[in-house]
Amino acid sequence: MAQQLQAVIFDLDGVITDTAELHFHAWRQVAKEVDIDIDETFNATLKGISRMESLRRILVHGGREQDFNPAQCAALAARKNGIYVDSLRQLTPHAVLPGI
Repeated sequence: MAQQLQAVIFDLDGVITDTAELHFHAWRQVAKEVDIDIDETFNATLKGISRMESLRRILVHGGREQDFNPAQCAALAARKNGIYVDSLRQLTPHAVLPGI
């Protein structure tokens, strides 16, 4: 007897669509809101690390690591995630990588 699938898990980031640019734009927006500029070169140092570590590195980069308490950092990280999720909602079928 054939088994039916009960669930399918997809890894969206870089598998179905290239989301690196979306992460970058979200981080750049949050950084700009706290008067820190980041560019693509700096953003490359954030790949593969957690949201909170990314935020910590951005704040250090901007000399602002002492300006935010843990609750404020959590709020900034949540803000970044909200921006990122909103950008995912804007994706169209054209964003799907070839061969998928």
